[in-house]
Amino acid sequence: MGNCLGSNQGSKYAIENQDEKELEKLAQKGTKAKRRRAPEAKEITARPKKALAAKHQGDGNAASPPSAPAQQKPGTTAAADSQAATNSQKPSAPAPAPKPKLNIKDFQFKQCKGEVKVKAPGTINGQAFMIDECVDCDLYVLDSCAAVTIDDSKNCRIFIGPTDGSIFMRNCTNVKCCFIGRQIRLRDVTNSNVALLCRTKPIIETSTNVGVMCYDLLYPALPDQLKAIKLDTFHNFWDSIHDFTPKPDSWRYLEPELMVSEMMGPIPEEAQAAMGETKHGQAPLISTWGSRPPPGQGYIVAIFPQGKAEEALQLVAHATEQQVHVLHTNKAEVSSPLASQIAQLAGWPSSVEKILAGMCYGVELSGDESLEEPLQAKAESLGGLCTSNTDAAELFRHLGIEG
Repeated sequence: MGNCLGSNQGSKYAIENQDEKELEKLAQKGTKAKRRRAPEAKEITARPKKALAAKHQGDGNAASPPSAPAQQKPGTTAAADSQAATNSQKPSAPAPAPKPKLNIKDFQFKQCKGEVKVKAPGTINGQAFMIDECVDCDLYVLDSCAAVTIDDSKNCRIFIGPTDGSIFMRNCTNVKCCFIGRQIRLRDVTNSNVALLCRTKPIIETSTNVGVMCYDLLYPALPDQLKAIKLDTFHNFWDSIHDFTPKPDSWRYLEPELMVSEMMGPIPEEAQAAMGETKHGQAPLISTWGSRPPPGQGYIVAIFPQGKAEEALQLVAHATEQQVHVLHTNKAEVSSPLASQIAQLAGWPSSVEKILAGMCYGVELSGDESLEEPLQAKAESLGGLCTSNTDAAELFRHLGIEG
């Protein structure tokens, strides 16, 4: 028995030792196998979470893991994504409507006879306009234009509102006109009268018996129309006529007391309705005497420095109330050398040269000698510099007349 037990125990120990050795070998093999399988493990780890989730979903016995939250793109937020989604749902903005095509017939009076034709403010809007072969008509263009041509018309009354370019009248007879523009030119015009507000020298060529006067009729839309095309009522050189073909009966000044409404005759009701309330010679319009012989012995020129346009207009209004005539006005940039020259001629101290350098406004007045001193006092109280030296006035009078 003892031998059997001993024998059995030895066998047992031998088996155990053998098992331990086998387990050791198996452990070593398992380690090597794990090392060989390591890359595969990395591949599995690197698989997308969606693939793993699909695998779990395919296993009917396994519980589905919670879905991973969506990853945000770099530099975006959930609010931005929400806004983008909202914007994508909004309807796209409609394409801008095409501009309406202009009808050339809306910008001309052609071959009219015995008619009243009126273009009210806001109907031309800076387009060019044409008048051609009209007879016995009242033609009123009460809006701003780019340029205007008037040809081969007779026995008409023609009103042309502020024009940024030129107003050119040719081959017309017995017409009465009001022209407001940067350039005004008459050629082959006979027995006609024109009231002008002109930024540059009006031009007359091969014409006969043309009467010229200062434009003076204010209507409500006029100030804004002038401003839109940068015309200033201080710039009205209506009297500085340049005659290319001078002869004794080419042109003349009309009577100084004549007003536009009188020269044009009764304004038709249709034109009056489009104009609105009209006034003669009121600001910002300035009715000037021009280069006719002076109406009185008294004379002063007042020059207002930059920023004093309103004060210059106040002097004009005061002079009109005192029945003093405004001869000329101007608005011009004065250089330092010219300021020095004007100051010397006027007898002003050299300190005023700095005041005059820049944009200035000039008003020349003439009337009874007894009014000269009160007018000077009024002008100086408004901030103007005054002198009775005509040489100083002439240096400023036509400064910038070429536009």
